Amino acid sequence: MSQQSPEQKPKPAIKAVAKYGGMAFQLLGACLAGVFIGRWLDAKLQLERPTWAVFLTIFFMVGSLYSLYRQLLRDA
Repeated sequence: MSQQSPEQKPKPAIKAVAKYGGMAFQLLGACLAGVFIGRWLDAKLQLERPTWAVFLTIFFMVGSLYSLYRQLLRDA
């Protein structure tokens, strides 16, 4: 087994943190997009209840989770 210098060991850990942190921001961004687009549609259609905001938030979140699932399968 070869010894690695301390400078070489953190690189895979930093790369993994960046990758999974990016995935978390992708999920957050999709949820926020659903909220803002849905609220805009609700205001445009003058709806009393946040129908589109709820629907689009859930829809975007499920789509983002599916995308993350596919990325994780590809990386495994």
